[in-house]
Amino acid sequence: MQGLLLDIDGVLYVGDEVVSGAAEAVTWLHKEGLPHLFVTNTTSRPRSSIVAKLASLGMAVDESDVLTPALAAAEWLRSRAPGRPALFVHETTAAELADFEPLAADAQDGASAVVVGDLGDRWDFATLNRAFRLLMSADRPPLVALGMTRYWRAQDGLRLDTGPYVRALEYATGATAVVL
Repeated sequence: MQGLLLDIDGVLYVGDEVVSGAAEAVTWLHKEGLPHLFVTNTTSRPRSSIVAKLASLGMAVDESDVLTPALAAAEWLRSRAPGRPALFVHETTAAELADFEPLAADAQDGASAVVVGDLGDRWDFATLNRAFRLLMSADRPPLVALGMTRYWRAQDGLRLDTGPYVRALEYATGATAVVL
């Protein structure tokens, strides 16, 4: 084995409960020096928050060992769409992309890319239509999806996730999203 990728939610913990043996497995990985990376598809929490949660559950993990969609998006934007992206993401995710000097929340053009993640109940017609207009602008910036999850189970029941909004934008604009 050359390395190991470990999903986080549902593998190391479920909700606020550590999965039996997870902390011991993480300790063993560190002790053995086996190359590993913790991966997640969450777009609503920054790496620092994920690392803090793991620490509270008895797992010592460095931020540099956690790969999130926001981190993948930052690398992609740097190499393929430099400039000022329009961010349709949770504010904690936006903070991880702040180095790009994102467009103002009311900007209608000038996006180097349109980045879509989990906005939860902040999705409304005006927000979705703004993303649509940016994608339809003369520059035709790329649509970057921080995931394509259709829905997830919250404490109050099922909730739409990023995928349905990305699909709506793809359908309306003819764009094909880059999914990270």
